[in-house]
Amino acid sequence: MKNKWGMFFVLLISAITVSLSQLKIAPVLSDVAAMLNVDMTKAAILMSLFTVAGIILSIPGAAVMAKTGTKNMLLALMACLVVGNVMGALSNSFAVVMLSRIIEGISYALIITVGIDLINTWFTGSAIGTATGIFNTFAAAANFIGMNASVAIYKSTNNLKTLWWSIAILAAVCFVLVLLVVRVPRTADTVGSGTENRDGTLGEAVKNPALLVTCLSMLCLAFVLFGFITCNASLFQAYGIDQQASAFYASLNGLIGIPTCIISGVVIGKSGKPFSVAIVGAVLCAVICFFMPHLGSSPVAYILYALATGIVPGGMIMTSMFIFTPQLAKRPQLIGLSMGLLNTLYYIGVFLSTPVITALVGDNASPANWTVPSLLMTAASVVVLLCSVAGKGLAKKQRASQSV
Repeated sequence: MKNKWGMFFVLLISAITVSLSQLKIAPVLSDVAAMLNVDMTKAAILMSLFTVAGIILSIPGAAVMAKTGTKNMLLALMACLVVGNVMGALSNSFAVVMLSRIIEGISYALIITVGIDLINTWFTGSAIGTATGIFNTFAAAANFIGMNASVAIYKSTNNLKTLWWSIAILAAVCFVLVLLVVRVPRTADTVGSGTENRDGTLGEAVKNPALLVTCLSMLCLAFVLFGFITCNASLFQAYGIDQQASAFYASLNGLIGIPTCIISGVVIGKSGKPFSVAIVGAVLCAVICFFMPHLGSSPVAYILYALATGIVPGGMIMTSMFIFTPQLAKRPQLIGLSMGLLNTLYYIGVFLSTPVITALVGDNASPANWTVPSLLMTAASVVVLLCSVAGKGLAKKQRASQSV
């Protein structure tokens, strides 16, 4: 296709905007709680609610996408982002803002499924790995931008609602860009045709042991990954680092994740060994988790830790999963549903991560309070390792049976 990298850039900007919408209130959560006149526990629900739509809609959304087309679905996601943010900007009611977060969450629920489906439509060969690696930078880029920009925008305008309006405008621009720029071949996106070569069923997608093992791995990975993303700042504060410095250290997770995702995608695309990268990453991730309560007092240790939490789980392991999951689908028509199933487990892990880790740490935390969360996240990383090894073997067996 002509200009496929231009279309890919529009997809990437759209995905970053979705992730910015998810993370926009995390750095200013206490101020949001005060604005809505609720305590911090209730305010934290606004973060978890964003993933509820993902848990509920990932699989049915993938089925709808197969009927309506990926471009139409991407347009719908941007429209939901506009509507949700405008609702949030216009109301100070906690109930209305909760509803707005759920509407925003529809975009978050399906952006990965839409993105991976489009990449496997536009690209072939090693270019799939490169494009997937670049696409996977959207969360890391949004984490770095959001952690630094949210506070700056709020302080410069002295109005929290500016955060909602900013995302609404970005989403509207993305809607127009998708409408004008994105194209999908008819052979890959037969809207509402009902033809046999386009249809896939969830039952068929589920009858895939390698995919099921990968989904379990994704559940554990998401738990660990978002533990790092949302709780690193709190961990650094437990070591006596002030709020601003802790936020900066935490933002390094997203900054380093950008080049790491791209490099991982290129390496995997060239080598054709996504499972091997995931296995190495899982071992490193277990080590990182184990050392959470043992970082000491050196700023260098905090920087290295923050960089490692961006390089390994999101950069190495998740990029690998996004590349080999479509390969596990027994036929191309099952890629969307396979990604939908994977994303359902991803969003469950995201939903559980922050509240579970926060509850285990407790109030007035010291590094010692992070011992139990550290061990839990280490165990989850070990599960990722075991599942990656098992998935590699099952995928090899599946390929052998299909070639017979």
